[in-house]
Amino acid sequence: MRIDQLYRRGCGLAAGFIFVVSAIFSGTVADQTSGGMVQLNFRLQQHREVYEKSSYGEAPQFAIWLQTRDSLDVKTLFVTRRTAQGKYVGKVECPVSLPIWIGIFRRETGRADFPTPRNPFFDAVTGATPQTADIRVTALVEAGKSYDYYIEMNVAGDYNSDFPRVSAQKRQDKHGNGQPSLVWRGTIEAVPGASSTPALIGRSHQYYFITEVAADMAGIGSAREVFSDIAVECTAAAAPGQGL
Repeated sequence: MRIDQLYRRGCGLAAGFIFVVSAIFSGTVADQTSGGMVQLNFRLQQHREVYEKSSYGEAPQFAIWLQTRDSLDVKTLFVTRRTAQGKYVGKVECPVSLPIWIGIFRRETGRADFPTPRNPFFDAVTGATPQTADIRVTALVEAGKSYDYYIEMNVAGDYNSDFPRVSAQKRQDKHGNGQPSLVWRGTIEAVPGASSTPALIGRSHQYYFITEVAADMAGIGSAREVFSDIAVECTAAAAPGQGL
């Protein structure tokens, strides 16, 4: 593939807006009108001035997913459309955009490939990356359960001395990745009034597609500052017919 054209735009998104999604998850799908559901509210504060300093100035891609602590079932709550549909600018693939989520996508769907325009991920939980500071995502889950939640985020072209465009060994970052995707993890009880703040637990790889989180954070700089605040709260679910 021709690096100068196929990969010149990196893996980011060019436009976005505040996106709110409602998902239902209880390991198995539960009746959301039964009274046994509560709502998880994810709030992410995003710094536009940080990602605009990258080579492409594009808002980051990110994904949010849940894992039940008892059964280890997984469910995607939100993922940016470019990764979810495989629609990259000037290229046909970008395996390093949100690789940890791709591993979740494969567990969730039973597939062994990547999302493509012809075979995308579920459209109901995908959207354009917000460029505004306040990002909200909500999900209905089974009350009383304990959930681990994960957030993966990646800004295209956010190079630094540890993750350069071209390494000292002349290796080129053909996907325009720069600092690899970062992963946060937290735990929350599905009880109204519960709250949680996740911890940054690691990253993926600049060049390789990997689905395991690497704990080594050496060299990670501006990527840490894109999401300045991440918080999750549990509230009572809206009554049927009230919406979000």
